[in-house]
Amino acid sequence: MSHPTLMNWESTRDALHQIALVIGAARVACSDPLPNDLQFSLDLTASGFSTSTMRCGGVLAFEFKSLRLSFSRCDRIVFSLGVTGHSQVSLAQAMLALFADCGYPIAPSLKLITREETLSIDPSLAADSLTVFNTAYTALARFRAKLSGFMTPLVLWPHHFDTAFIWFPTRQTDEQRDPQIAVGFAPYSPGLERPYIYAYAWSKPTGYLQLPLDPPAQAITEGYTGLYAAYDDLRESPDFNALVESMLLNYHSLAAAELA
Repeated sequence: MSHPTLMNWESTRDALHQIALVIGAARVACSDPLPNDLQFSLDLTASGFSTSTMRCGGVLAFEFKSLRLSFSRCDRIVFSLGVTGHSQVSLAQAMLALFADCGYPIAPSLKLITREETLSIDPSLAADSLTVFNTAYTALARFRAKLSGFMTPLVLWPHHFDTAFIWFPTRQTDEQRDPQIAVGFAPYSPGLERPYIYAYAWSKPTGYLQLPLDPPAQAITEGYTGLYAAYDDLRESPDFNALVESMLLNYHSLAAAELA
C-alpha cells in the first residue's frame, strides 16, 4: 500500500505546527505539572490533535479536515473557531477571547506564538497529513505494545511537532537523568526537511549509543547518534507497520542490552 507523498506540503505543515503550538500553550496554562513534562504534550486523535481534559473540565481540539479549533465540555461544544484567514497570533487572540466570553479566561505563555503571516493550509494536504500522522502513530503504537517495562505515553509534542514516547530499562523514569530509548515520528526538523521515524538510546555512562541498523534505517550523528528512517523510504512498503516494527524491535533489542 502506497501512502501519501506529502510533496510541496511545507506551508501546510508549518501552519499545522503553528496551530499545535497555540493549542499546546492553552494546555500548559490549564494543566498541573506532570512527570517528564507531559503537560506540554497533546493527544493525537483520529481527526487531528487535542489536549487531554484540562483543569476547566474541557478539551481543546483541532480537526485537520474541517480546519476548526473547538472547545468542548461534557461532550458539548462550547465554542468552535475556524482557522482559515487567521495568523498564528490572531488565532491565539480569537481563542483567548472565546475562552473569556464563555467564562473560562486563561492566560497562556505566548512566547512561541509569534507568527503574523496568514496560515497557509491546502485542505487536501491537511487531509494527507492526518493520514500520515495516524499511519506513523499506528506503527509506533504497535511497536510500543511489544515492549514491557516503564514507558511514557505516545503523545504529540507541539514544540518539535513530533509524536514520540520514551522507554526506560529500570524503574527510574526521569528523562533528564535516567537511561532511556526514545522513539518517534517527526514531520521535519532543522536540516531534515522530510518526514522520518527516529530512535535513540542514551544513558549518562554511555552517552548516545552507536548501533548496527536494519535498512532502510540510517545512522544520524549530528546532534545525537541514533536511528533515522526516511518516510519516503518506508511509504512504498507493502506492509508499513511490519517494516517499522521490525526495524525498531531490532534497534530496541540491541540498545536495551547496552543500557542494561
